[in-house]
Amino acid sequence: MNRAWVHRLSAAARRETSYVRAQAQGLARPGSHQRLHVRQIAKATLAAVLAWLLASRLLPTEATWIAPATAVIMVHATVYQTLTNGLRRVAAVAAGVILAGSIGHLLGLGVLSLILVVPPALVAARWHRMGRYGSDVATTAVLMLSFGAASQDRYLAAYVVATAAGALCGAIVNTVLWPPLYRDRPNVAVRRLAREVSGLLTAIANGLRDGWDLSALPDWKRQAHRLDEYLATATSAVADSAESHRYNLRHRLRRRPRADRPDTGHDQTAQQTLQMLARLATHVRAIVHALFPLDHHSTSRAPVTTIQDVSHDYARDYADLLDLLADTLTSTSARGGDPVRTRILLGRARAQAARIHEQMTSQIRHGHVNHPTGWALSGSLLTDADRILAILADGHTPSPRESHQDRCHDSSDGDRSTTSPAQRPPERT
Repeated sequence: MNRAWVHRLSAAARRETSYVRAQAQGLARPGSHQRLHVRQIAKATLAAVLAWLLASRLLPTEATWIAPATAVIMVHATVYQTLTNGLRRVAAVAAGVILAGSIGHLLGLGVLSLILVVPPALVAARWHRMGRYGSDVATTAVLMLSFGAASQDRYLAAYVVATAAGALCGAIVNTVLWPPLYRDRPNVAVRRLAREVSGLLTAIANGLRDGWDLSALPDWKRQAHRLDEYLATATSAVADSAESHRYNLRHRLRRRPRADRPDTGHDQTAQQTLQMLARLATHVRAIVHALFPLDHHSTSRAPVTTIQDVSHDYARDYADLLDLLADTLTSTSARGGDPVRTRILLGRARAQAARIHEQMTSQIRHGHVNHPTGWALSGSLLTDADRILAILADGHTPSPRESHQDRCHDSSDGDRSTTSPAQRPPERT
C-alpha cells in the first residue's frame, strides 16, 4: 500500500473520528439535533412495540408484521408529516389491495393480471396527493398478486387494517410524546450561511489587498460551491421550522396572542434573511468567477487577464469595500445585532463604492485607459459589489428612531461620509 492510500485512509479516519466526537458533544447540549434524533429513535421504537401488541391481538399472525413496519416509518421529523403521510400510506395500500383483489379474483397470478394491474397502479401512484407513497400502490398490488393473496379476502383486509394500525400508533406517539418543534435550527442554519458568505468576502479582500495574492483562488472556488450546500440546509431548516408548528400540541399549549407570539416573528425574520443571503451568494460566486482569468493555472481556454492589467490602488480600494460589505452582513445577521452599527457600516460601504466609481469615471474622462481587459474586470467586480450593497440596503430598513440615532452618532464622530448625498454609487460608465 503506497503512501497516498495511507494518507487518504488516515484522513478519512480523522474525519470519521471528528464526526463521532461532534455527535457525542452534541448529545450534551440541550436542544441539539442529536438529542432530537435520539428522542425520535426512542419514539419510533415505542411506536413499533405498541403497533405489534395491537396487531397481534386483533389480526392474523401472517399480517402482524406490517403494523410495526408502518409505525416506524410514520415517526417523521414533524407532526404534520406524520399525519399527512400516514393518511397517504394507508390510502396507497388500500388502493393497491383493492386493485389486486379485484383482478386476482378473476384471473389469479399471470401475465394478463400483471398487465391489467401495473399500469393503473402506476397511474394512481403519480397522483400528486399520494406524495412519495404513491409507489406503494403498485408495490402492494404486485406483492398481493405474487404471494397469491389476491384471492384471500381475509388476508387483504388484515393487511389494510395492520397498515392503518401502524400508522395510527406512529401518529399518536409522535403527536403526544414530545412532538418535534424547531425553534433555533433555522436561525442557526441561516447564521452559518451568513458566516460562510461573509468569510468568503473577507478572504477575497485579504487576497486582493496583499498584492493580488490569488494563491487561495482554488479554495475560494470550493467555498463558493459549498454555499449551495449551506443554502439548501438553511432552506430546509426554515421550512421544517414553519411546518413543525402545524398540529403541534407543544406549540398550541404555549401559544400566545399573535402580537406577543415570538415564533412567528422569528420564522419571518429567518425567511427574509435567507432570501437575502440567497441573492448575496449569487453575486459572491460571480466575483469569484470573475477572478478566474487571473488564475494562470486554470485550464480554461479563455483569454487570460494579467494582474498588471488591474490597478493595485483599485485592488486595495475594492478590498476595503469587500471588508465593509462582509462586516455589514455580519452585523445584519448577528443574533441581537446592533441596527445602528449596521446603518453606519452601510453608509461607509456606500461612500467607499462611490469613491471607486468617481475614480474610475475620472480616469475614463481623462483618457487613462491603458489596459481595456483590466477595466472590464474592474467593472465586472464593482458591479457585483454594488448589487451586494443594494441587497444589504434592502434587507436593512431602519425605523425613524434608528435613523435619528445614526445621524447623532455620525455627527458626534465627525464622519460626514455616511450622510453624503451620494447614497447610491453612480452607474459604471
